[in-house]
Order: sequence, then structure tokens, then C-alpha cells
Amino acid sequence: MWKWETENEPKGVVVIVHDLLEHHEYYDELTVKLRRDGYHVISGDLPGHGQTTRVNKGHINSFEQYVERVAEWHELANQYDLPTFIIGQGLVGLIALEAHRQNRIQSDGIVALNPLLSFKQSFMNRKNTILTSVRVTSDESRFNLGIKMNYFTEDKRFLKRYKEDELIVDRVSYQWYKTIINQMKTTSENMEDISGVPIFSVMSSDDQIINSYLSGKYIKRTLSDDFRFTMLNSDEHSIFQREDIEYPYYLMTQFFNAQLFSIGIVTDS
Repeated sequence: MWKWETENEPKGVVVIVHDLLEHHEYYDELTVKLRRDGYHVISGDLPGHGQTTRVNKGHINSFEQYVERVAEWHELANQYDLPTFIIGQGLVGLIALEAHRQNRIQSDGIVALNPLLSFKQSFMNRKNTILTSVRVTSDESRFNLGIKMNYFTEDKRFLKRYKEDELIVDRVSYQWYKTIINQMKTTSENMEDISGVPIFSVMSSDDQIINSYLSGKYIKRTLSDDFRFTMLNSDEHSIFQREDIEYPYYLMTQFFNAQLFSIGIVTDS
């Protein structure tokens, strides 16, 4: 886990959590922008990702491991006694929503970026074919998930980093896959249990990893006091790992400002 504090007057704390396969370093540029705008940032690597471990790379025993880790980071954010927000890309959109559903976290707002609530059907068909044709000897058996890194972004800078990065997860366990599929079903079928927390969701219209329209349908079932939704005309899964991030960043900071105003904090922007 890492903490980066703003050099300006702090107005909130943002917990940024990376997507599946990647790790926290891919959000360095977003961290710089948030610190510049008056936010402390907390981030880290999820179990089985990044620098957490090489033995269990691409593997978890239960979804609770993810929820517990994000809850720990959010608890650290609470220690600043400032408004707290969670930015969850893909997998962590799912984790953040589930953590709130279980009342493990009470943040002042969730930013769910292409939340992993439903895999794209073509992707699911491909995975099911692989799993039925390959003999799985144990829950820890690994296989290639079939997600190409250019599904995340077309930005050549990031694609070059992915290619050279030894910490990128290239194979996941059968246990990981079953766990994620089951959790997507549980969370998406119980979205009405998520109430109170403001939510801002950004999705890509032609995302190659998630079914953006079905995921959008699910997340709109939350009983959020302030729900905002934007569909970008894009096929890039990553919202802040692309050449043009100014528009989604502007919308996100407007969401933050609205929540701060509702709490009684007046910002300059």
C-alpha cells in the first residue's frame, strides 16, 4: 500500500484500485492530477497482482480477500478525517460495489469505471470453450484468460509498458475465474442492497471485456442518493489509461465537488 499526500489544502482522500491483470503503477498520472487538485491518494496492489506475491499470481481463494484489502485501504483513508472516495476500474468497480453492499465500507462516493458486472458474451463464449476443452487438474490450475492488453487501451505508451512489464498477470487460476463469475452474479442480482452512497459510473460503448449495456442496466438498480452515468463512444476498457482523459476527469471532479458541497465543503473549482 502507498500513500501520496497533496501539497495543497486537502479536501478529500481518494482510494484508487487497479483493474484485473494490472497493478497500481498504471494510475500514476491520475494520482498526480488528483494530488494537484487537492486530494490525498491511497493505492496498492490487490492479492495475486503486482508486488503482492509471485507464488499466488493470478489466484485468490475467495472474493473476501479483495473486499478485505480494499476495506483496509479505505480505513486508512478514514484516518485523515476527510471525505473519502473510491475509484474502481473494472474488477474494482465490482469490489467497491460489493464492499458497500456488505456495509464493509461507507465512502462518500464511488467512481465505477467500466465495472465488471458482466463479461462480454463473445469473451464468455471463448472462455467456456477453452475451459471445456482443457483438462483442469485443480482449482489452482492456470490458464490464459484471453484478454488482450489492447482491449484496455490503444495508447501506445501503455501498450509498451504492458509488453515489458513482468508484473502483468498473464494467467489466472480456475478458482479465480469461478470466484469472479459467481461474484458478478451475486452482486448484479442484489444491486438494490446498495443504497445511500453516491455513484458516478463511466462506461465505454464498445468495451471488449465487459458487456457495457448489461453492466449499465445492473448498476442503475442501485438505490443511490446521487447516481450519475456517462457512456463514452469508445472501445477502450481503461478510462484513465488513454490519450484523452480530460473529459472523464472533468466529469469525475464535478462529481467529487458535488459531494463535497453536499457535506458543506465549498471548493474553488
